[in-house]
Amino acid sequence: MSPLDLLPLPDYTLAQWSLVVAAFLLAGLIKGAIGFGVPIVVISLLTLALPVKDAIALVVVPAFAGNLLMMREGGRVREILARFWPLMTAKAICLGIGAAILATVPTRAILLVLGVVVITFSLFGERLPRLHLRPRQEKVAGALVGAVTGLLAGTTTIFGPPVVMYMTALRLDRATYVAAIGTLWSLTNVLTLVAFGATAVLTLPLFLASLPLAPVLLAGYPVGRWVRQRVDDRVFRRLVMAGLLVSGGRLLVVALI
Repeated sequence: MSPLDLLPLPDYTLAQWSLVVAAFLLAGLIKGAIGFGVPIVVISLLTLALPVKDAIALVVVPAFAGNLLMMREGGRVREILARFWPLMTAKAICLGIGAAILATVPTRAILLVLGVVVITFSLFGERLPRLHLRPRQEKVAGALVGAVTGLLAGTTTIFGPPVVMYMTALRLDRATYVAAIGTLWSLTNVLTLVAFGATAVLTLPLFLASLPLAPVLLAGYPVGRWVRQRVDDRVFRRLVMAGLLVSGGRLLVVALI
């Protein structure tokens, strides 16, 4: 008996474990190449062979590891939290509600929501509308964005596009944008871990299984950067979006049949 046999890991087959590793490696590659896509790529692939709630739970710890690197690069954590506290307060509350929904609703409902989110992202993720917010609108708009993205994070872990739209509407400089994304994404991951643990979405076996997936995800980053230097960026993005569109369609079909 090996030491691994003593750990309470999920009872997956070799084929399922292979898909898990491949999904995180591919997500890391895509993240390194185009800068986003970890939860949506991982969940789209893992739902081919794993229960949807397992797929959602497994992504949180590795995504947190990746976002910590961005937070370290951006810094200015206190400044970001002082500015965006309305967004994070609303997100924390609604994320808890979303996690409670995820823990109790039927699998078909989760697949349906995921399918809609993935298809919407694949069609409009590269064409987000450019808005403009005045300083006096920032806090109210931030709270609204936080509420919406909190529900999305709690039910799917996919919450990026609305926050990116909000950050773009504030006309942030690049340094502030990178710092905000790193801090807010990392804090969202922490809140998600707490909420998923409290609602038993993230069980001990799933948590232990997700730990070694963090270095797998990070290993894909340099490969993605290598790809970015050698493949036309627009072509690669369109291929990724096309793949997500097909995956989102599959999720809808599975949910409705």
